[in-house]
Amino acid sequence: MADGPIVAIVSRRVWPAHGPGGLERHVYDQAVQLARAGVRVELFSETPRCGERRSRAEAALESAGVRVYWIRGGPLPLGRRAGTVILDRNTNYRIWATRVGRAVLASRAQVVHAHGFAAVGVTAGRRAAPAAAGAVAPPVVLATHGMEEFVGPWWKRLAYTPFRRALRRAARRSDRILVTDEVLLPVVRSALGVGDERLVVIPNVVDAEECRAVADRASAARLLGERAGETLYVSVGRLAANKGFDLLAAAFGRARARLGDRWRWVLVGEGPWRRRIERVVAEAGVGGQVILAGAVDEATKHGLLAIADWFVHPTRYEGSSLATLEAMAHGLPVIATRVGGLPDKVLDGRTGLLVPPGDAGALAAALVRAAGLDAALLGRAGRELLDRRFSWKAAVPSYRALYRQLAGPRQGG
Repeated sequence: MADGPIVAIVSRRVWPAHGPGGLERHVYDQAVQLARAGVRVELFSETPRCGERRSRAEAALESAGVRVYWIRGGPLPLGRRAGTVILDRNTNYRIWATRVGRAVLASRAQVVHAHGFAAVGVTAGRRAAPAAAGAVAPPVVLATHGMEEFVGPWWKRLAYTPFRRALRRAARRSDRILVTDEVLLPVVRSALGVGDERLVVIPNVVDAEECRAVADRASAARLLGERAGETLYVSVGRLAANKGFDLLAAAFGRARARLGDRWRWVLVGEGPWRRRIERVVAEAGVGGQVILAGAVDEATKHGLLAIADWFVHPTRYEGSSLATLEAMAHGLPVIATRVGGLPDKVLDGRTGLLVPPGDAGALAAALVRAAGLDAALLGRAGRELLDRRFSWKAAVPSYRALYRQLAGPRQGG
């Protein structure tokens, strides 16, 4: 039975209405898991361009008890092509944030959980509108994620200057700032200029049972072909500069003499850097051991993780990394870079190996070192860590406690 305050989850993107990224999937899972646990959830997101995707998302969310509101986006015809993402986020995102802020403040929401820049419109709009109507402004939780606008290369930080300023204002006006990992507390504290009294850590998590249940091992085996006796490494992510897959391709080339030929690396994902990665694979002389699988369905992806030996995440920068958690759900040890929230999940020598970002030599050394470790033992430790800290069983009570604390006497029956 639903109880507690009505919670508005606000995110520009949500799966499956929009792309398959980590944030999109997290927002979907958060809404569904909270609704199943009895929280009254209303989800506000941008109207998807594809009617079929909209219908799929509505059906999945509403069947779980989530009420969905679509808010149209900005008017500029900008897509995901190189050079347009930053412009889109500085223009269309701001327009949408203003529109969704008005819609949320006119709704029944008693607590607002706004993901990233979505908080800008809500926090700006509630300063005047509720007072004019004689109502009490709902408390706002600003959920931070990658923070790439604050820690990326200098040219990206410069381009995102208006975005960063608006997000800092929203942080000052928010009641709580949600941080996805303990290790990211100093980053968020410095970037947003907020005090510890408003910072709350609730990790992004995954449903480990669902990850294992959807795995299609047969589909994964067909993709791989014959691999008897081979060590299987799997990576998942968008083929973009920040993910570092070109470095991993070079690292496999450097480690080849020590690893031999009885291994395979499968890279799942698509993106603008595919040709560059193909070129590095060829230059490294490991084309016979590498499969660029492209975009695969969830069942095949999880099937690969279910039969793999290692998950490798060579990212140059990262937020929380749901892909790493999905791998851990399958009991995989992880080789990853020491960036973003990864050190909270990949405990060096205990659940995997950590290396400095942007260093193909360090990655190669980790691949060689991994060959001599008990992968199953590390994988079990990672799965236990996930069940304890990065599962919905752990996260849902934390969310509910936070919402009740903020709503207090404002919540309805």
